[in-house]
Amino acid sequence: MLAALSGLPLGDVLRRTAATHPDRPALLGEHRSLTWRELDDEVDRVAVAWEDAGIGPGTVIAFMLDKRPEVVVGFLACARVGAIFVPVNHKLQPEQVEDQFEVAGVTALVWEPAHQALADRLARGVRWSIRVDQLDPGRDASGRRPSFVATADTPCYYNYTSGSTGRPKGAITTSRNILVNAVATAEGLGFAEDDVYLGMFSVFAHPHELFHRSILYGGAFVVVDSLSPRHIAETIQRFRVTWMMAVPSFYEMLLDFRGSRQEGAQIDLGSLRVLEAGGAYVSPAALERMERAFTARFLPVWGSTETTGVGIGMLAGASRRPGSTGKPIPGYTMRVVGEDGADVAAGTVGELWVRGEAVAHGYVNQPEETAAQFQDGWYATRDLVYTDADGFVYFSGRRSEMLKIGGIRVFPLEIEQVVALHPEVRNVVVVRAEERLRGEVARAIVQVEPGSTLTVRALQRWCRDRLASYKVPRIVEFWRAIPTLPNGKIDKKAVVVVPVDAARDER
Repeated sequence: MLAALSGLPLGDVLRRTAATHPDRPALLGEHRSLTWRELDDEVDRVAVAWEDAGIGPGTVIAFMLDKRPEVVVGFLACARVGAIFVPVNHKLQPEQVEDQFEVAGVTALVWEPAHQALADRLARGVRWSIRVDQLDPGRDASGRRPSFVATADTPCYYNYTSGSTGRPKGAITTSRNILVNAVATAEGLGFAEDDVYLGMFSVFAHPHELFHRSILYGGAFVVVDSLSPRHIAETIQRFRVTWMMAVPSFYEMLLDFRGSRQEGAQIDLGSLRVLEAGGAYVSPAALERMERAFTARFLPVWGSTETTGVGIGMLAGASRRPGSTGKPIPGYTMRVVGEDGADVAAGTVGELWVRGEAVAHGYVNQPEETAAQFQDGWYATRDLVYTDADGFVYFSGRRSEMLKIGGIRVFPLEIEQVVALHPEVRNVVVVRAEERLRGEVARAIVQVEPGSTLTVRALQRWCRDRLASYKVPRIVEFWRAIPTLPNGKIDKKAVVVVPVDAARDER
């Protein structure tokens, strides 16, 4: 039954859900909440007002907002009128945002008063500039609906990469891409009709994932703009959140809050049943610790902008394989490709290629990047993986981050996994460094647990017992914190620009 929804435009799925479950909670927020009927009505009012103003098919609308209900309303209104939703990372430099506007062809801007200075700068190049409190006309639409008739393959969204490995790229995304992924992950991972969903990624990182599974069933989803463990714990308790999506490091922060503060221990997180974790590797030890602490299923997944969300995970009911992220979600097909372009055997590291109806249609106005990564229906991810004999996937790192030490290929993730096993290590990233005599070497940036007295030599001995000698990081630095991007991933650009200092210890 759900599969049939993937052939509909997103606005029609909202209409269907609102008709079937009009009074069920849809959007739950701190300042206001909406039922499915109320959400559908508000989307219609915004869409009709846009059409009256001349906004319609093909209009590219940038949204520079904090995480709030209007993000979801605006996204769905775009789908209703054939416009294209563009999330804006207001934390970028103004020149980078202007570049995004130029490449995407932005002609309309919805903005937050908190970002007015940047909005004023950007508004000079757009036709429509709409302050967020003016988005909903707040009047009786008299039953009017937008006149545009979308299809499942009408582009409605430019889904932007984080820019962690280069210039951000906008993946051209349709309703079909979004809904195929929603159906596949809901069924494959075990998302249920009564799940209350909380997505923790930044509002400009895959905002469709705030609601795209819930809209299938008429379930509730929570929109909250905070990374405070206390605030999120209180939100989980208040709305009885059952399914959560965050980076692994946030769950560690939530555990720290519960364990170190009396008020944290008193907050009831018993409603949680699934903790979905993307954006970083999760060691088997960390996975076990999380499940024990939260008494919930901990679910590492892999996804990307170009696959419109999660494409690999541990399927519902499947047995785990230590170190594996799982198998492709139904509807996705994968290959592991060697440098010669041929498929490699199980156990051999190669580049992950993915195909399926949820895979995006290339990048907006970036033909060279599109040609490099989209080939004959396949998306070349640039992630390096291997599979076991049963098809379970194990990640080795990014192709661009591979080291060559003494002429031998070394994957930073392999070193990171070993370092992360040390009980005093909280977080780690391994990057490339150069030594005058040895050439390329591994540099480990380590964040330790509070109170740790771990030394460089002790950590190197730990690695030497578990790795070939040439893989042991030559340089180990202890940092107070490892910088992250707004989506929670480690910001490797910010790491590598810091000069090497083997004596650095910020404890």
